[in-house]
Amino acid sequence: MKKVLIYLLLPAFTPFLKAQQVQSIQEAMANYDYENALTLIAHEDSLTVPLLYQKGRALKGLGRNAEALDVFRLLTVQDSLNPRAYIEAGECYKTLGKFQPALQCYRRVLDLKPDHKYAHIQYIGQLLNLQKYQEALGESTSLAEQDSSATILHLKAQSLEGLYTDPNILIGAYMEINDRYPEDYLAASKLASLYIQNNYYDYAIETCEDYRKTDTTNVTINRLEAQAYCLNKEYAKALERYLPLLAQGDSSFYNCYYAGISHYALNQPYEAHDLLQAARKLAPEHVDLLYYLGKACSKTLWKEKGVEYLEDAISLAFPKDSVVARLYDGLADCCREAGETRKQIKALMQQYKYAPQAHNLLYKAAFASYYHLKDMDETEKYLEAYLKTRPQDSKNKPQEMTEDDDIILNEDNRYNAAEAWLNDLRKRKKVENFFQGSQKGK
Repeated sequence: MKKVLIYLLLPAFTPFLKAQQVQSIQEAMANYDYENALTLIAHEDSLTVPLLYQKGRALKGLGRNAEALDVFRLLTVQDSLNPRAYIEAGECYKTLGKFQPALQCYRRVLDLKPDHKYAHIQYIGQLLNLQKYQEALGESTSLAEQDSSATILHLKAQSLEGLYTDPNILIGAYMEINDRYPEDYLAASKLASLYIQNNYYDYAIETCEDYRKTDTTNVTINRLEAQAYCLNKEYAKALERYLPLLAQGDSSFYNCYYAGISHYALNQPYEAHDLLQAARKLAPEHVDLLYYLGKACSKTLWKEKGVEYLEDAISLAFPKDSVVARLYDGLADCCREAGETRKQIKALMQQYKYAPQAHNLLYKAAFASYYHLKDMDETEKYLEAYLKTRPQDSKNKPQEMTEDDDIILNEDNRYNAAEAWLNDLRKRKKVENFFQGSQKGK
């Protein structure tokens, strides 16, 4: 009788149990306990659309974006008229660096709901990621007509950055945001950076000072103002900004570098030395840093180290011979392809200057002189120069041949060929001189 009663009551309890299960999943999600939420979802007999959203969110929250994407892609089929499905899929695509599919997801949301602000912002963001700056500018300009919030204006400014190099255009874009939203530190910092890049140090300082009326603690703004003061040769004021930053443990490269320069300019070489040494650990081959470090050392007990730093700076300032030789090699090839033989030969000779063991370049110059310029004197000059580099032990060596009687292309055979070619040129020259002399005698 008891068993019968249990079976009769079970259907009445089932909805209650399911409700408890759903509540447990919701509580786990609300508490960011995604592992537990996924375990509870796995015990469900069937996954409804709401449960699929929960599962996708839990996977995304744990950084399992590829798995989350599979769930949300399924939802774009099962819940195809819901913008959320495409937004969630777009977010996953974005985190996986798949910007084109993300763009398509946000485009689908806009097809469903043209006024969806979030989707429109994300859509423009993906256009920027794909470097489609003209489209991004059109979209952001259109959106700014309806909503001139700082977020939209930043998207417009980023689009202009991708399209234009004129600093005045970019300064104008960020100045508009800064004027409308003086509390927006991103606009203030970007505007100050642009001023510094274009040597408008006074304007950079003014921008930072205006922002500091609202917030004196912003690290980025204080860094930029300190840098602007230093570059404007207001070294004491630069240190007023740098010293608190350094005291807070903000020992980034530029903080140490410009603070070190400021100390050096104020004739404080030991302080300069310590900061520049700290900066050098972050950028050991920075030429300007080594210059100031060497100069600071020259005014301290570490004078010999100062010499070393300046020697290192000079060494780094000039490219290695191998790099220059490679550049001239590329130039010679380009000249050959363009049919500019004289420039090709000039490039070959410059290459030889930086790769003095590559004697075959003389042979190449002789080849170009003979076959493209028909200049026998120049050809003879390059062949003579090439043969002077011939090792003693390679002279009188027979030509190396393959089994099919083809000449093997190696340095010894090239010297043999050059010698035969030069002898032939000299014989022909003698004959020509003889006949020219005979003609003159007549």
